[in-house]
Amino acid sequence: MTALATIVVFIACPSKALADDDMPPPVLTATFRDTLDGWLIAKGAAPTSVAMNRAQLAATLAGDRLGLSGLALHAQIFNYAGSGLSSRTGDIQTADAIEAVPMTRLFEAWIEQRFGSEEHNVALRAGLMDVNADFDSIVTANWLVNSSQGIGADIARSGLNGPSIYPVSSLGLRVSWTPNKHWTGRVAILDGVPGDPDRPRAFVVARLAPMDGALTIGQVDYRWSDTGRVAIGLWRYSLSRPTLDGVTARHDQGFYMEAESALPGSTHWTGWLRFGRAAGSMQQVDGYWGGGVTGKGLLPTRKDDRLGLAFARASISPLAIRISGLPRTETSFELSYQYKLSAQLALQPDAQYLHHPAAVAHAPNALVMGLRLILSFGGPKPAPATDASDTTVPSDAPEPKAPDGKTS
Repeated sequence: MTALATIVVFIACPSKALADDDMPPPVLTATFRDTLDGWLIAKGAAPTSVAMNRAQLAATLAGDRLGLSGLALHAQIFNYAGSGLSSRTGDIQTADAIEAVPMTRLFEAWIEQRFGSEEHNVALRAGLMDVNADFDSIVTANWLVNSSQGIGADIARSGLNGPSIYPVSSLGLRVSWTPNKHWTGRVAILDGVPGDPDRPRAFVVARLAPMDGALTIGQVDYRWSDTGRVAIGLWRYSLSRPTLDGVTARHDQGFYMEAESALPGSTHWTGWLRFGRAAGSMQQVDGYWGGGVTGKGLLPTRKDDRLGLAFARASISPLAIRISGLPRTETSFELSYQYKLSAQLALQPDAQYLHHPAAVAHAPNALVMGLRLILSFGGPKPAPATDASDTTVPSDAPEPKAPDGKTS
């Protein structure tokens, strides 16, 4: 897979490494990103070591320079190898966001047509999509390791096979509207059961089956400055299904609110808060609180390094507690520091304390110590190892920036 990524990047790269910001996007943009994680379970039910690796190859074909203004085609494939961490610690929020069953998968494959300018536009997208790329995504927190800092556990645990997020996506349609620099609204409708639960290692499962129903999700963002944003989102599965106790049938649904901003008077620190609720009769997690702070450039000689402190608290529904004997809440505390070794390479020590792991009953508290190594390159737009987002896909709205003026 590394060889394939190298070939694609060389094709995509012109002689000039970075295109002028005022020019239309390049015809082809490609990135390769490899994330290698090593963990030591220092305290818990089964102290041991764990290793996992995820390689991602993404490419976007933009039609602007071909006379097809606003048209884009995007694809992403990943390969995951390694053992599981959460299966050993018993946490329900998944302490390492890259964890999956070993597989190679076509994760995204969509076509988009955008009408208007960067700050005033309507965009239509259809195909295999990662919902978390556009919904419930906090830029300030997306470089951290715990899954709940990427998407709230209330959404991640929903549905029969989760929503359309890593590691399995589903077909859908998304509409995005950005009327001005302050407001953005998005709505997506997707197949309600991503992939095939009976074939978790399938390379691709792209179906629209009536028996799956649909997941509808919407979000409205308001940006009051370059460094501040608030958002509210709603989601609902169209088909009712049996509750956890099998007594009745209901719809799985919920809402979330989130905010991220530079801290008042600070030139280095940004913070975020996120709250969500879900139907506790349909899934184990009925609520979520999360938040934290990130400090960037705290050392004069290390302006691109980042320090992060975060918490994620998943509340377990009373019905799940009664049926399975789970604890009322699971809370993770994360401390992480990301060293920028070069533009393409980053090293990230990470420590998490998992209080009352709630995937299984009576799991002991756990302390895990990890080390992440990130290799990333791309062209013609650079793909910094410290940037967790897919740099081949331009945002449909201005992203919040760190206090130093750079994208967080």
